[in-house]
Amino acid sequence: MEWSLLVNSFIGMLAILNPIGNVPIFLEHVENEPPKVQRAVALLMTLSIFILLATFFICGNRILTVFGITIPAFRLAGGIIILTVGLRMLQGKSKFESHGIETAAASGSTFDQARNRLSHILVPVAMPLFIGPGSITTVVLYAEKTTTFSMALMMLLVLLVCSATVGLVLVSSRYIFNKIGPNGTQIVIRFMGMILCAIAMQFMIDGVSQLLPGVLDSTFTHAGK
Repeated sequence: MEWSLLVNSFIGMLAILNPIGNVPIFLEHVENEPPKVQRAVALLMTLSIFILLATFFICGNRILTVFGITIPAFRLAGGIIILTVGLRMLQGKSKFESHGIETAAASGSTFDQARNRLSHILVPVAMPLFIGPGSITTVVLYAEKTTTFSMALMMLLVLLVCSATVGLVLVSSRYIFNKIGPNGTQIVIRFMGMILCAIAMQFMIDGVSQLLPGVLDSTFTHAGK
């Protein structure tokens, strides 16, 4: 059960982070930077993404408690949010439409230039492009499923691997986009969208069954007669 949850969470998080589909938008924001700076920006953004995911994983349930939101209600609402993201991706649309922004003047070391560039594109590229309502909802819902400390550590490792995968894609973004092109990108976006829709439906079914216990069982029982 634990391994199936880890695999499911990895696939779900990677699908909603959608690194391949977000390559064109990332490139749009760093296209005027030298290759070394582009790679440094990608690495810094990877670190930012992991920190944000880990923060929501650790604190998400506490935030829900403060606002008096139950997990079943959040699971149902979250499923709807993830479903809208998945349906949008099935139509070949990115989660976020960007418009080019001016490139900051290059100065200092590669790290200084990358850090300066990241400060300009952390919003909207890291948030909400990668860390948006869908990914926040997903990580909070998976956090709720972890029942032991060791499982929580494994889930954090999954988030680290997902973030590292995003970083690898961003570092290789120019090469990947040149190889697969716009058509290949659209295929990946649609495939990931289908996966997200399936995950969203499962979240919604779980939420309804917990909010209204016995309703789904009785519905399926009557349908089978």
